[in-house]
Amino acid sequence: MANQELSKSLGDEILHHLERNANIYIQTQDQHNNKIDDQTPQMMIPIINISPQISSLREIKLVNSLLENGDGQIHSVKLICRNCKKQVQTKLSRRVGSGTFIVSCVLLLCSFGICCLACLPCYVDDCKDIIHLCPDCKHPNGSTPYSIFQ
Repeated sequence: MANQELSKSLGDEILHHLERNANIYIQTQDQHNNKIDDQTPQMMIPIINISPQISSLREIKLVNSLLENGDGQIHSVKLICRNCKKQVQTKLSRRVGSGTFIVSCVLLLCSFGICCLACLPCYVDDCKDIIHLCPDCKHPNGSTPYSIFQ
């Protein structure tokens, strides 16, 4: 019985100290907040009512962008042909270029003269230059040379 009374009195004492410390903490926080409020200048912020402008769908214009030429592009592009002045989707033509020959020479040297491997880049489309042609008038509208470091 004495142990229960002792533990109850210790529990009450701990609870009393916790409540006292909590009250002290709250008071110091209130004092700190009051000091900050006293130090900050009071500013008047004007409130302006701005109603959002709602644009209708008729006011939105969609712009379809066209490229000037196909230079640097590896896929077919939509452009206006320089020759016939029509809007076209280019047709791709692939041709053997200087990059293809360089790769062939490197393969010839690395394969110790085996010609089969040296001819391989001439048959692989990814190793060829790309020419963008107009499908109507067949005029070239740009090119992309093959580069080893693409």
